Amino acid sequence: MGNRIFGWAADGGGCGYYRVTLPLNTLKAQGYDTHRHLVMPNAYNTWDVVVGQRIANPEPTKRWQQLARNGRHKLVYELDDDLFNVDASSTQAFQFFGQPAVRDRMRENLAVADCVTVSTEPLAEQIRAYNPNVHVCPNYVPDHTPPQRQDGILTIGWGGSATHGMDFGEVGPHLRRFLERNPRVEFHAVGTDYTSWMRLPQDQCRFTPWLPDVETFFRTLDFHIAIAPLRPHVFNQSKSWIKALEAAALGIPIVASDLLPYRGFIDHGVTGFLVKRDHEWGQYLRALVEDEAMRLEMGKAAREKAVDYTIEKNYTVWEKVLTA
Repeated sequence: MGNRIFGWAADGGGCGYYRVTLPLNTLKAQGYDTHRHLVMPNAYNTWDVVVGQRIANPEPTKRWQQLARNGRHKLVYELDDDLFNVDASSTQAFQFFGQPAVRDRMRENLAVADCVTVSTEPLAEQIRAYNPNVHVCPNYVPDHTPPQRQDGILTIGWGGSATHGMDFGEVGPHLRRFLERNPRVEFHAVGTDYTSWMRLPQDQCRFTPWLPDVETFFRTLDFHIAIAPLRPHVFNQSKSWIKALEAAALGIPIVASDLLPYRGFIDHGVTGFLVKRDHEWGQYLRALVEDEAMRLEMGKAAREKAVDYTIEKNYTVWEKVLTA
C-alpha cells in the first residue's frame, strides 16, 4: 500500500480533529503524504488511501460508492460514535441520524469499505454487523503544557457539543446545590451552554462558545476540576474516554459517571473520582474544592498517566491500519 493518504473529514471540530487531522498530521511528520479536507478533491485518483468520516449524505455517498466500484483506493470508513443509537434528547443529531434513509446510507457505505476505524471496542462490536473488518484506534491527544491559573477563582468545568442534554440531566440538580452552597466556586462551560437549562446560579457561571480549533480549545480549559456526566444509555456505552483524557493531559482531576467509557481510564481516588450514586457528585466535588493538596496530587497523577496516551507515542496504531 502506498503512502498517499487523504482524510475526508466530516467537520472541523473535535471529531474531525481527533479522528482525522491529528493522526494524519502526525503521519505526515513521519514522512507520509497526507492531506485532509471537508470536501473530496476532484483529483482523488492520486490517493492510495481515502479515509471517509461518517459519510451519510446523498452526494458524498454517491462519491464513496463510486470509489468502491473503481477499486483503486483503500477505503477506510471512520466512525467515532454509535450513530445508529442517537438519543432523541440530542435534538440536532437525532433529527439527522434518526432518519431511516441516513442510516441506510451509512450501512451501505460501511459495507463497501475495506475496513472501518472506531475509537472503542464496544463501538466496534456494534459496527461489525455491517463490516467485519473493524479496527479500534483509540483517541489520543497531542502533548500539552498545562495552563496555569493564578487568579484565585476555583473553577469546575466541562467542554463539549450540544449532544449531552441527557447527560446533564444526571448532574444538574447536584451541581446547582453545590454552587449554591459554595459561592466562591464557578462553573465554566465551553462549547455548549447548559447552565440556564440546569438553572445554575448565573453569577457563578462562565461560558466560552465554540472555538476555531482544538488547540485553542485546550488553552481555554482553565479548570481546577473537570466533570464528565453520562447517562446510562446504549449510545454512551460506545463513547470514548476523551473528556477524561483531555482533562488529564492538562493536569486536571475529574469527577465522572461510573460508566464503561471512564472506568477504562480514570483511576478512582488517584486521578479522579467515579460517581456510582447521585449524592457522590457533591461529595467528590466538595472534597476536591476543600483539599488543595489532594486536588494537586490527583492532577499530577492524571497528567503522568496521560503521557502514555499521546499521539506521539501511539501514532503507529493508525499507521498500521492506514498503510497496511
